Amino acid sequence: MGAHEAEKKKNLDDLKTTGGSSHTISIPADVIQEIFKGLPVKSLARFVCVSKEYASFIRNRDFVKTYLMKSSDSPQSLIFTFEGKSSGKHFFFSSLQPQDRGELVSSALAVYHMKCHFHPYKTFAPSVNGLICYGPSCKLMVYNPSTRRSITLPKIESMRIDIYHFLGYDPIDGDYKVLCMTKGDPVGKRYGLAQELRLLTLGKDKSWRMIEDFPLHFLDFHESPDICIHGVLYYRALLNEDGKSEAFMSFDVRSEKFDLIKGPELPLKHLSFPKLTCYEGKLAFVFSKCHNHIYSIELWVLEDAATHEWSMQSFSSPITNGQPSCYYIYYYYFFHVYCANDAGEFVLAPAFVERGPFDVLYYDPKKNRVRRVVIEGITGREDPLWNKDPNHRIISVIPGHANNLMFL
Repeated sequence: MGAHEAEKKKNLDDLKTTGGSSHTISIPADVIQEIFKGLPVKSLARFVCVSKEYASFIRNRDFVKTYLMKSSDSPQSLIFTFEGKSSGKHFFFSSLQPQDRGELVSSALAVYHMKCHFHPYKTFAPSVNGLICYGPSCKLMVYNPSTRRSITLPKIESMRIDIYHFLGYDPIDGDYKVLCMTKGDPVGKRYGLAQELRLLTLGKDKSWRMIEDFPLHFLDFHESPDICIHGVLYYRALLNEDGKSEAFMSFDVRSEKFDLIKGPELPLKHLSFPKLTCYEGKLAFVFSKCHNHIYSIELWVLEDAATHEWSMQSFSSPITNGQPSCYYIYYYYFFHVYCANDAGEFVLAPAFVERGPFDVLYYDPKKNRVRRVVIEGITGREDPLWNKDPNHRIISVIPGHANNLMFL
């Protein structure tokens, strides 16, 4: 054990002895905070039980926010959502993203979290600063994979079935807000209008607040989850009911103001299943395409929301010695680009996964390199609903999942 580790262990031992009713040593609060910031969530959960003072300190709003900021700078996880066709369930797993150390092949362990019905709710539960919002309107929940605890939100009183929900985070005030909307019935093959919008601030609101002022837009989300970037929530929308005018809605979580952002003019076939992502800190959407048997990834980045300005980059698939075969990349993965991570790598995964390990590819267009991560841990699950399906469809892969102390 090195000198630094020995000193840290001594500090922790001292903390344990001072947590009782008789305090023999006075440790400055800033020292305790620095020690606590370096501890994993499981250790902090134990310290919550040591004393009321420690519980109050760890659950303090400012400390929770500080801990989240530090966690966001550390290696983060992917959140996988699997769909079981026979079971009618969504299954949630997380897996730590291995850092790029120049290895072409590495492995990671998937951790199972929960399952829930995927009908009638419509979104695909992205992780927002470590929290996941999921479930039907009668039992909408916010779950923290780090603490494995959740809270149930107030029931939404509505006769509608098509209810969409989104989770946003305000990094300035540290507030989480859940946005719910109901979708009107489509007429013929047209798309339904967003009718009612409700909002709830976690830990502050006891009931849903109705939003009266929002732009007219139509809904057809397919399988593109929403995303929250720097305090702004984005989701896919349509400007007219025939679906021929693509747009993206932005919702400022702090000011609670909406704006419509026109999408670039592209053939509709390109926008059938765009994946919203964050690329170099900006809203982007990504999809794969094939032209003259040449496969590529097309990335559109929002440069200016006020002027609806988008930039486009196209990346051809790499052909490099030591990489997976071209056939392997093209046909098994290249049509399934899910997102981009903080390192600027595109995350590719198969459409369907059997009960064994599966591969996730990280494609770095700047280095023209693909690295492969073998995801293990989804086998041997003693769950009859999981085992009911011979394979499971991956419906979302969300990067940037950070450790969070909410609900500890």
